[in-house]
Amino acid sequence: MAIYDHQYGELSYFRVFRAWGGKEHQEYVRIKRSRKAAYSKAQEIDARFAKAQKAYGLKQALSTEYHIREKGTIRGLRRIVVKRKGRAPADVFELRINVPWEDEIKRTTISIAVHGEEKAFRLSVEKICEWYGLKPRSEAAKAMHECLPAYQVSTEEESKYQETAAISELVVKKAKDEFSSITDGLMKGLKRFTA
Repeated sequence: MAIYDHQYGELSYFRVFRAWGGKEHQEYVRIKRSRKAAYSKAQEIDARFAKAQKAYGLKQALSTEYHIREKGTIRGLRRIVVKRKGRAPADVFELRINVPWEDEIKRTTISIAVHGEEKAFRLSVEKICEWYGLKPRSEAAKAMHECLPAYQVSTEEESKYQETAAISELVVKKAKDEFSSITDGLMKGLKRFTA
């Protein structure tokens, strides 16, 4: 609810405020004899604003421009490498979608190793369409399916990634070995010193 107490000099008001489409919408309800009656009127105005805000969000969600960014990527979808202790790095599509008319952010990941790049991307777009209530054959869905090249990793980039991962694993192993030998040397020195 977007209703606030507002004081202008000695006059009391309820300020009803919401923003959508880059514009602020507000109305004031003067509190005269009955604070309860003024608050009821403010709630009616807020309900009207909420309805208009949701309609704007729905209209935007149906447009292609809302989902596709200038670089050709999809809002809320990114390709990442998930690293977990004791497991090999996993290449996934991560979805983090903030549907304007829902309270919670929707999240999931779809594995590229399990489904393959094209199918994982298709499943990601289908999930986005499901969350926004878009039809699979809508203009926005078609435009999102055409964004696959922005998410594809070339074999050259993939081999660079694998080389970098192998080098970083080697560096970490070497650092652990060196740290272990240093701590062993310190422990031996401490034992000699205390003996």
